[in-house]
Amino acid sequence: MSLPTPQGRQHDVVYMTGRGHHVVLGTAGTGKTVMAVHRAAHLADPRTQNSGPTLLLTYTNSLVAYLRHFAADLPRVTVETYGRFGRGYLAARGRMGYRQIATPAQRRYYVEQAVKATATTFRPSPFFDRATDFFLDELEWIDGNALAMLPDYLAVRRVGRMEPLQPAQRQAVWAIRTHYLAARTAAGLPYDWAGVPSAVRAALADDAQPRRYKHIVVDEAQDLSPEAIRSLAAAIPADGSLTLFADYAQQIYGQRMSWRSCGLTVAKTEEFLDNYRNSPEIARLAIAMGEMPHFQDSADLVEPRAPQRAAGAKPTLVQYSATEAEAQAVAANAASFGKVSRVGILTRTRAEARRASRGIPGVRALHDNLDQWEVTAGVYAGTYHSGKGLEFDVVFLPFCGADRCPDPETVAAFGYDEAAARESRLLYVGVTRARAELIITYTGELTPLLPPAGSGLYQVTVAG
Repeated sequence: MSLPTPQGRQHDVVYMTGRGHHVVLGTAGTGKTVMAVHRAAHLADPRTQNSGPTLLLTYTNSLVAYLRHFAADLPRVTVETYGRFGRGYLAARGRMGYRQIATPAQRRYYVEQAVKATATTFRPSPFFDRATDFFLDELEWIDGNALAMLPDYLAVRRVGRMEPLQPAQRQAVWAIRTHYLAARTAAGLPYDWAGVPSAVRAALADDAQPRRYKHIVVDEAQDLSPEAIRSLAAAIPADGSLTLFADYAQQIYGQRMSWRSCGLTVAKTEEFLDNYRNSPEIARLAIAMGEMPHFQDSADLVEPRAPQRAAGAKPTLVQYSATEAEAQAVAANAASFGKVSRVGILTRTRAEARRASRGIPGVRALHDNLDQWEVTAGVYAGTYHSGKGLEFDVVFLPFCGADRCPDPETVAAFGYDEAAARESRLLYVGVTRARAELIITYTGELTPLLPPAGSGLYQVTVAG
């Protein structure tokens, strides 16, 4: 599978000036990844005016493997995740040693202990009984926006939180953060992943050495925190460039941020509406999802436009009587499609992905350690998160019943409205990975995060 050639205005973006800050917003299927790889190649090409070493960066390892497949033969282009970039830079500056970043499990443990410790110093309140994921998310948002002092946190508008926290609740969160940082540091863990961008930015402020990269290109930039983007802006020289490719409808990491909040100087935001990936029928479903209430809080949302392609099959919606029968049918059908097509099975969790792909010969897992992208026919299985930026001929989205989507634990942690906003974006990512065929399955009632079965957007089937 070769990288498509840029079309129309995509050429203009690829060859934008190699100086300053650039933001390119596009809906799913508009070729952002194509433009990102071509732009990185152009900026690194010695024949280009003001060329130099270029970093092509994204959030997930699975997308890094995908990008490396296309950029393997590009000299002076490095492809990696933000986490790898940040950790490598801090280590090179002597500011990070071996295993000094708290793992997700360690972070969860110390936050849980911090909540318990803080609760003893406040009046009894059900606030401290909230799910750990709520507190993890709030602390990540604080770090992602570089709020260093309590007054800053009390004063800032909390973007992305449907139900605003009261001042007393914010004070409790800050106390939890204080306990957490103290306990983690005492355990010999000066960092967690959420705090790495601020550490990188601080180190860059004291770094008088020439920057390693003259240009940085970011694919799926909406997944990075404002502080991560600020750190990338600081990581280029004065005559370098930072180019962000983003789709705010696919923002699934809770930031809901706008590039304006990142302090970038952007003369013009380029917007792309034309869908080159999905069939018209799949695109209509994605457009209908984007018009549902759960999407209305997105910053810099670009309204998609249906592709001008030959008609294909409507997405297939299949209802099963039992979850096990659903999982077995998905695995059997995906294996059959996988003999001649590239197939994706995308779910909310890894456990669900394993269940829906059980027994498929040679199934390829989308995961954090994915280091090679295959271009032949076959079946990939992973989470919606791991599918970001990827595309498949056929996509299966199992377990889309109302009892599972939105996820009950997410509802418990954040409330229904916020959970629906988060989970609908996950589904949007899954839907828009499909080029030609999309099969959505469920038991019980269909999730309310998708248009109803009677909307005319699906081929509807009831299986035994």
